[in-house]
Amino acid sequence: MRLSDRWSTERLVIRKAALEDSKELNCICASWEDKIHMEGDDFPKDYIEDCIVNGDLPPIENADISDYYMMTIQKVNGQIIGFFDLYHGYPDKDTIWISIFVIDKEVQGKAYGQEVIKAICDECKKAGWKSIGLGVYLKNWKGLRFWSNNGFNKIMGIYGDKEYSENTFSIISLRKEL
Repeated sequence: MRLSDRWSTERLVIRKAALEDSKELNCICASWEDKIHMEGDDFPKDYIEDCIVNGDLPPIENADISDYYMMTIQKVNGQIIGFFDLYHGYPDKDTIWISIFVIDKEVQGKAYGQEVIKAICDECKKAGWKSIGLGVYLKNWKGLRFWSNNGFNKIMGIYGDKEYSENTFSIISLRKEL
């Protein structure tokens, strides 16, 4: 159940990220201006480079870089406009997990995100995956609407702080059946 390192949509090329993409991907990270407010943290130093080299592996026994994909989203003209990652087999053997999905602020609102999610779902279904899971911070209203509108409507759990405040954070784990 492996995914291809590269696939295309009508307007986009989705491919495995390379270290040469780091500068542009870091700029896209910087475009997420309210990340600290929504998630409590900014991107760690060298986040992109670390994901490409070591992966952002889930907290499970025997997590392996060979099951991790850091993917770049680019327009067919070559302009990088976003990134996401995938992990095979988390939280169960039939699920692919998305732990990050970011579209550059400059191109949001043009349905690129929906196009990418459709492509991810199509590729995962072709490869034999049964579902896709992800976590969204509850303060990320825009993200919650986006994922819900794209069919991620099964709640797997809610994790984090029990009390709501400006300095507390919780995540809702969502799943889409393929």
